[in-house]
Amino acid sequence: MRILYLTYYASLGALMPYLPIYYQSLGHSGSSIGILGAVKPLTTFLVAPIWGILSDRHGNHVSLLQFTFVSSLLFQLMVGWGVVNLKFLIVAVFITALLNAPVKSLIDTVVMQKLTNEEDRHRFGQLRLWGQIGFGVGSSLVGSLLSMFPPDTADVKPNPSPAFAFAKSATTSLEAKHPTIEKVIHGIETGIEVACETDACAETAAVSTDKARMALFDMTRDLLGKTVWKIGSPSGSFPYLKGYSWAFCIHGLLSIPTIFAIRAFREKKVMEVVKKKNTKKNLPGEEIKKTDIGQGLRLLSHNSDALIFFFLVFVIGTSSGCIENFAYVRVREVGGTGNQMGMLRLVSSLAGAPMFWFSGPLTEFFGVDVVLVLSLLAYVVRFFNYAYIHHPYQALPAEALRGITFALFWSSGSTYAHRISPPGMSATMLMLLNAMYGGLGQSIGAIIGGKMQSKIGTIGTFKYSGLFDLCFVGVLVAYLASKKDRAFSEKSIQR
Repeated sequence: MRILYLTYYASLGALMPYLPIYYQSLGHSGSSIGILGAVKPLTTFLVAPIWGILSDRHGNHVSLLQFTFVSSLLFQLMVGWGVVNLKFLIVAVFITALLNAPVKSLIDTVVMQKLTNEEDRHRFGQLRLWGQIGFGVGSSLVGSLLSMFPPDTADVKPNPSPAFAFAKSATTSLEAKHPTIEKVIHGIETGIEVACETDACAETAAVSTDKARMALFDMTRDLLGKTVWKIGSPSGSFPYLKGYSWAFCIHGLLSIPTIFAIRAFREKKVMEVVKKKNTKKNLPGEEIKKTDIGQGLRLLSHNSDALIFFFLVFVIGTSSGCIENFAYVRVREVGGTGNQMGMLRLVSSLAGAPMFWFSGPLTEFFGVDVVLVLSLLAYVVRFFNYAYIHHPYQALPAEALRGITFALFWSSGSTYAHRISPPGMSATMLMLLNAMYGGLGQSIGAIIGGKMQSKIGTIGTFKYSGLFDLCFVGVLVAYLASKKDRAFSEKSIQR
C-alpha cells in the first residue's frame, strides 16, 4: 500500500504542477490554459460517479483500476508530444480524464477495504502520507531537471505534423543505432500485459492495451530516444530530452512500478472466487445480493449534513482549481526557475506529511466542520501570499500551508465520505467526493481563474479570489454556529 501511494503520486508530482506552464510554453493564453485546466476536472465530475456505480455493482475494483490507469497513461503521454493545436490538446486531455477519472478514488477504495479493524481507523492518513512524499519527490526531481535542461521555445511549432514527422524520423534512426532500447520497451509492454490479465474486466484491459501497444511503443521509444546524448551521432545534432518533455518522461517511468503495485492487490482467493463465479450455477432458491444504487442515493439525499459536506468540498475545489492552475504561472512572473518550483512543491509535500500521519486524531479532536473552515481560510492566506510575492521563495509559506491543510482536508474528507456511504457504495461515495472537488469544483475554478487572469492579470485574480473566500468563510461560520447539533458528527452517519 505504501509503494502504491508513493509511486502513483510521485508520477503525478512529476507532471501535474508543470502542465499549466507547459501549456504557456506552447504559446497559449491564460484563457486557453484555463480551458485546458478545466477539461479534466469537468470530465471527472461527469463520469467519476458512473465509474463508481459500475465498480460497486461488479465489485471488482482492482481490475477496473488496472484498466483505467494503463489506458489513461497512453493518452496522457500524447499531451506531451509538443503539439500546439488547442483542439488536439483538448481532445487528448478529455480522453485522458475520461479514463483516469476513477483512479484516485479506486486506489483509496482498495486501501480502505484492507483497513477493517478498529485499530486501523487512523491508518488511512498514515498510508496516504507516502503519496504526499512521493508527490514532492517527483515534482522536485522534474524541477531540477528543468533547471538543468531548460525548454527551448524555438523548437515549438504551431503545426502538429512536423512534430510527428520529427518524432518518427528520430525514433527510426534511434532504433537502428540503439537496439537495446527496443528491448527495454519490449520489457515495459510485457509488464503491462502481465499486469492486465485475469477476469473479464482485466481481459478487457489486456485487449485494449494490446490494441494501443504500438502507440505506447512509439511514444516510449521517442522519449527514451531523446535521453541519448549527442555522443555517437555522426551529425552531432541528435536530439536529447529537454524542457517539459522531462515531466512526461518521468511521469511515464514512475507509472510502471505503479502498475505492478496495483497488481499486488489481486489476491489469489479473489481470483479463485471470480473463476468459480463464471462456472458455478446458483443453488435453488439462492439470490445474488446486488448493490441497490438507487436506494443508496435516496438515503444519501435525505442526509442534510452529507449534502452540505459535498457542497463545501465543491467550494474548496473551486478555490483549488484557480490557485493550482496559476500559482506557478505567478511564480514564473517573478522569475521563478524550474528548480525553484520543484523546491516549492517539495516543501509543500514535506509539510503535509506529518499532517497525514496525525490527520485521524486531529479530525476527531477538531471535527470535520472545523477542518473544512480551516481549509478555506488557508486558501485566503495562500491567495494573498501569491498576489504579493516579489521573489519565488516568498511563496514558501503558501506552499507549506497547502501541504498542511490539504493533507488534513483530504484525509478527513475521504474518511467521512467512506463512513457515510450506504452499504456497498464506498467506491461511489469516494468518487463523488473526487467529482465534487477534483471535478466540478476545479473545472469551474480553472475556467473562472482563466477568464480573470486574461482580463485583470494573475495578481488581480488572486486578490479577488482571496476576498471571495474570506466572505464565504464568514457566512459559513455563521451558519455552522446557528445549528442546534454540530455538523458532520456521528449522528449524521447513516448505514
